[in-house]
Amino acid sequence: MLQSIRDKSSGWIAFLILGLVIITMAFFGIESYFAPKVETYAAKIEGPAKFWIWGKQTREISQDEFRQRFEAVRAQERSRQGESFDSETFESLETKRQVLDSLIDQQLLGLVAERDGITVGEAEVAEQLKATPEFQVNGVYSPDQYRLALAGQGLSHAQFMSRMRADLAQRTVPSLIVDTALASDAELDAFLRLSQQTRDLQLIDLPTPALPGAAPTDAELKAWYDENASRYRSEEKVAIEYVEIDGNLLEAPTTVDETTLRARYDELRSRYVTEPQRTASHILVSVPADAAPEAEAAARERANALVAKAREAGSDFAAIARENSDDLGSKAEGGDLGVVEKGLFDAAFEQALFALELGQVSDPVRTPDGWHIIQLRELTPGSERPFEDVRGELEAEFLATERERVFSDLSGRLVELIYKDPTALAPAAEQVGLTVQRTGLFGRAQAEGIASIQAVREAAFADAQKLERQVSDTIEIAPNHVVVIHVIEHQPEAALPFDQVRERVLADLNADRLAKASLAQAEALLERARKGEALDALATEVGRTVATLPGVGRQGQLPPALVDVAFSLAAPEAGKPSIGIAQVGADRHVLVAVTAVTPGKLDTLDENTRSLLRDQLAQARGLVEYQDYIKSLRRHYTVTVAEDRL
Repeated sequence: MLQSIRDKSSGWIAFLILGLVIITMAFFGIESYFAPKVETYAAKIEGPAKFWIWGKQTREISQDEFRQRFEAVRAQERSRQGESFDSETFESLETKRQVLDSLIDQQLLGLVAERDGITVGEAEVAEQLKATPEFQVNGVYSPDQYRLALAGQGLSHAQFMSRMRADLAQRTVPSLIVDTALASDAELDAFLRLSQQTRDLQLIDLPTPALPGAAPTDAELKAWYDENASRYRSEEKVAIEYVEIDGNLLEAPTTVDETTLRARYDELRSRYVTEPQRTASHILVSVPADAAPEAEAAARERANALVAKAREAGSDFAAIARENSDDLGSKAEGGDLGVVEKGLFDAAFEQALFALELGQVSDPVRTPDGWHIIQLRELTPGSERPFEDVRGELEAEFLATERERVFSDLSGRLVELIYKDPTALAPAAEQVGLTVQRTGLFGRAQAEGIASIQAVREAAFADAQKLERQVSDTIEIAPNHVVVIHVIEHQPEAALPFDQVRERVLADLNADRLAKASLAQAEALLERARKGEALDALATEVGRTVATLPGVGRQGQLPPALVDVAFSLAAPEAGKPSIGIAQVGADRHVLVAVTAVTPGKLDTLDENTRSLLRDQLAQARGLVEYQDYIKSLRRHYTVTVAEDRL
């Protein structure tokens, strides 16, 4: 048997199999056979393979990346909705998928930019950076503010510029789709006819009918109670103990010596010293960094010729740039780059610019994009605010900083003690000299005192506090004002006994019976009206009159539900109105008849308004086309979502 195995393992097939095994191990490593990969992504996007199983574009959205975006959206929604924000509802899987889908769409656009070789020039990136509000002071780009913002995010200039370049690249295709969408005059006319259409209506506001039959029996009430048990439950409640730290009430220094202020002035000198501002234009002769020597020489020769032309007496640098520059971002503006600060462009570019005199044109400057010819168009001198002028500002800022330091030290010591024992608040509060206070039981929706603050209620009803009885993290309720809570009592939601809510059950059942009776009455009258009975006769029968409303538009004063029904009905035929019913209350219905439809008029708008509406219609179409484009990408790429990791 061993000889048979040896004979069969020495042929060309065995060598082929062995070769494939060796190649596989060379690519993936033998450790992959013994250490299985543990997937941690929230979503993964894979493109089609270029050759068999190789060459796929792949990107993953990590759980941390998803969670950061989710928390950012949570903060936005809490700010937008205010007291009505429901944290528990926001945590739904549907909301999580919406947030994840937005991240997936971004990654898809990034893959497309990578696949199609979409790049963004330095001038466009610099222009976008200077227009970012986060880096501006009083609406003007500030290099100091830019550096502070990057330091707060833990990013270097190169890292941020790389991110911005990638972001602009992935936004290129969507921008082109939306910006190039068109709407014709015929489409605008059709839209205006429909949107400004009016309808002549006849309405019968039907009365709420009397309760049908005898009063419900106890058996019927109990049956209703059992079928709608979720309505009759007590509210979940908690009680908390808490400590509050308000920076405005803490003891802090109220004076500062002159030496300290002068040292702070020297430390913050860049804030009070304005560097000279240079406004520049450039001409780009594009040539790749790895271009062939012949192409490099030709580009250099062309750049030298343009320098000579720009230096001629009476030459127009902007005209030369418009005619010759390869920088599409600035060519149309005559090469205008605006104000150029240090750190925005390539080091060689900046070194040449900052060595120029006003109006001077540089020699060709090589960067990875190609050869640049630079002109210094404007030079605004810098300025300096002396110590005496800013002394009061420095003093106020220093004292505020000291108050923040005292607040930060106290809250930091409290947090450190809580981390040592996260199940008890009182011992930590006692060590730092804070008083523990208590509340009574309160619910999720509203409360009094400290629990009237929504963020406090949200923390109190979180599982970690409500069920595990852990002390919360600090909850910021105002600048330099935090509270830390500990749930001391939890009263779960529970079914309310039938006897306790019998009157509520009776009211709810009667309301349901009225709603059904009202609908039945409306449907019966609708059927009779459609068979040809006169509306006046039907109105008289129910003790009402027919209201005639000519020329009702979509934006009228009628209830929205009634308008929706009126404009959803078909146009009436000759002598025969279109009839429907609209529900305008729990037990109120209106019989709606459309007797005439008048298209919107096209001659009431001037050309400027028509142009504006046409642009809006085109933009709306562009957004729809963009969504279709994203859907097509999702068909082209494979998207895998790990919902259990969200």
